[in-house]
Amino acid sequence: MKQEEIVVISYNTPHRKTQDVLFQLKARGYQNVTVLALPFVLRENPFKPIYAHRPSTAIDVMPEVLCERLHFRFKEVKVDEINAYLNQHKADFIMIAGAGLLPDELVENHKLINSHPGWLPKVRGLDSLKWAIHNQQPLGVTCHFVDSEADAGFLIEQREVPVYANDTFHSVAFRQYEIEIDMLVSSIEIIPTRTEFPSLSTTEFEATRRMPKSIEENLMADFEVYKKGFIQS
Repeated sequence: MKQEEIVVISYNTPHRKTQDVLFQLKARGYQNVTVLALPFVLRENPFKPIYAHRPSTAIDVMPEVLCERLHFRFKEVKVDEINAYLNQHKADFIMIAGAGLLPDELVENHKLINSHPGWLPKVRGLDSLKWAIHNQQPLGVTCHFVDSEADAGFLIEQREVPVYANDTFHSVAFRQYEIEIDMLVSSIEIIPTRTEFPSLSTTEFEATRRMPKSIEENLMADFEVYKKGFIQS
């Protein structure tokens, strides 16, 4: 069994990405895992895209119960309590599986690992997959240490997301998601082999917002054009 101390920051609600990360950690033999669960606030008027592209269906098991069954530790926290907790409980690796904006003191004092569904620094912000397709930019996933700048920090690893002739938009989206999960967990093995982590800070590329529906309604046509330019054999 692997002895690294791992902290996973997430939400106190059934959450697909968190579940997949925890399953992979367990399958790979990591046993010293603590989930710090933040309060999950459901928006009154959640944004509903035309084309959903992130897996959202989670197993209907509360994270505290899931951790108990996986023999992982679990603790509910407020966002402003995480820094003090990590100062008292040293971790070898700290992963973000689900969180909103994090306090600067937390980001500056601890190396938090994130896996972003886009090729940083070119594709930053929300709806990265959709914007990359719309702007005809390479699809990718970036694993990085975060800092106070949105989707920046320091590079750990990047991988391209391949696109094949028989792909649909949703098959590519799910492939990207699977790579995102794998890279987040694999960072535990990659980080000790690296001596340099290049900066991803930039003023050239701005972080995107949610794709407006006036643009999103043409996304499938954009995807067909994208396939012709980026398809792999």
